[in-house]
Amino acid sequence: MDVSIFVETTFDDGETKRRNIGRLRRAPDELDSENLGLFLDDAKSLLRGLQEAIVQDQVGEAIEARRKCVSCAKQRAIHDDRGRILDTLFGRIQVKWPRLRRCMCQPVGIAKSGPQSPLAGLFSDRATPELRRLQAELGARHSFREAARLIELFLPCSGQSNTTVRNRLGRVADELGQGDAGTIAPRSSLTVFLDGAHIRCRPEYQKRHLDVVVGKVESANLSRRFGLVQQAANSPAKHLRHDLIAQGWDGQSKVTVISDGEPSLPNLVRRAVRGPVTHILDWWHISMRVKHIENAVRGLLQSRGFSGLLLLFERPADSLRWYLWHGKAMTAATILKVLQIDCDRLHTETRELREAAKRVRARCQDLYSYLANHFDALVDYGHRHRNGLAVSSSRAEGCVDDIGNTRMGKRRRMRWSPRGAHRVAVTRAAVLDGRLGVSKQAA
Repeated sequence: MDVSIFVETTFDDGETKRRNIGRLRRAPDELDSENLGLFLDDAKSLLRGLQEAIVQDQVGEAIEARRKCVSCAKQRAIHDDRGRILDTLFGRIQVKWPRLRRCMCQPVGIAKSGPQSPLAGLFSDRATPELRRLQAELGARHSFREAARLIELFLPCSGQSNTTVRNRLGRVADELGQGDAGTIAPRSSLTVFLDGAHIRCRPEYQKRHLDVVVGKVESANLSRRFGLVQQAANSPAKHLRHDLIAQGWDGQSKVTVISDGEPSLPNLVRRAVRGPVTHILDWWHISMRVKHIENAVRGLLQSRGFSGLLLLFERPADSLRWYLWHGKAMTAATILKVLQIDCDRLHTETRELREAAKRVRARCQDLYSYLANHFDALVDYGHRHRNGLAVSSSRAEGCVDDIGNTRMGKRRRMRWSPRGAHRVAVTRAAVLDGRLGVSKQAA
């Protein structure tokens, strides 16, 4: 059996062009499970031929359409015909890329300014946007070397290298930071969930770790992930402001920030909105510190030689969480001080009892300092929870895994420069949100 594949192109002027793009041979006595239908290499060859035919005809028709002068409707002469190599998803193609002479009907200065390329600036990197977006998406999901291998394995494009994938991901990330405005939502208040991820830094920067700021911006019906490295971004506040505007922020709406208490995180949002924001301390971090106190008190009560009253320690430790949950921070602070005083009053004859009392005092002092440093960020968590409002930065914790650890974590065995980590974080956030737009439906 011989199979010939032809492609026929009909141009707008009625001209028809037909060409053979491939031929397959299948012998009748060779039919088995390994020789049935198309092979991957056959599909690559056919796709490459089909792409070359379409691109050559499309570019040729576009050049002919642009040869006509818009002023006098005369055909402009071709100055020279410089071939250009164009990288596409289905092969590297050399296409005709002529330069046209200026029409003499133009003013003298323009007419003598030299030839003009009508398709100049059409393809950045001399690659199609679809190929660039695919390289960026796979580079954000896998290592650059693995992304290059996957593209080269399944597609008839030219030979890929990890350097090309890395560089094109970087350019796509720069474009995302400049031109992607997202879907503008109706005016509404926004909640920003913030956290930090730590990744290994390259040795020449004399740092052990880099801090990647990750999080999520949420409005009533939409959410948007983001990631950035403050040392590498031209303007971290401007970058975050861009994400806020993409979520429908109009410069006046209320912005609420939920973080673990790291001062630089809410300050980043304040610089982005250029004004005050409502900062809420993450409930999970408060709850875990209360849990440490409860465990320390339990260990104290079970110590040998304990000579105090159980109620002096059990009841305050059990009620501490309730007061903090309902926004009674001053009462909780008083309980912490009383617990420390009661620990000092114990008769600590045994070493075990002294160590247990020391742990309780240390845990109480830790929570007291934590609450005092973020007193303005303490709210009535119970009231917010009953009204369906967020009280935890768990959404940002998920972004730490999705953006930071999955692609740039320690198990990847990679060390990052600030610029490289910033670009990957920006691109990966766009990929996870579906904002990169690798596949485009035909109109």
